[in-house]
Amino acid sequence: MANRSAISSSEKKESQALVNSPTDVVSQFLDEVRRGGEDSLAQSLLTRKAQSELQRIGQTVQPIGSPDASFQVTRAESVPNEPGSALVHSLWIEPNSTGGKTTNQVVWAVEQEDRYWRISGLVIAVEESQSPVVLDFENGDMMAQLLAGSQPAKKTEAGGTKAAASGTSVNR
Repeated sequence: MANRSAISSSEKKESQALVNSPTDVVSQFLDEVRRGGEDSLAQSLLTRKAQSELQRIGQTVQPIGSPDASFQVTRAESVPNEPGSALVHSLWIEPNSTGGKTTNQVVWAVEQEDRYWRISGLVIAVEESQSPVVLDFENGDMMAQLLAGSQPAKKTEAGGTKAAASGTSVNR
């Protein structure tokens, strides 16, 4: 008879990553990505479709940026006419080469799956002179192209996740 107390590592990660507000899931995701490591729960905080697409293209959530980066989750808002969808606004703050700090605004597309919130994508404003970059974690082909650098980043008008495409304006 199988040991009923034995839990697979993916089930354990899933149970540890049960967050129930849009801002909580983004805060936990950013903290997990910032810290990195093999035991990171970051991947489990993505929607099931996003996890599946990243697996299909052979990618995982990886730490990006410097270990001295910080973040602030500033607010969440419901997406009109999209029940179970929210946009979570945050700031990603990186030290720069001049001793100052560079701040990028990131808006996260968050979807409710079952009772919990999960991340499906993001929009990041990198430079004021450029269009924001959309990363739709649920579109593996787009992610593969962006990660390979074979195509310029899609503009927000081009789509993205349901919440990201609503027009509201990881990196580590």
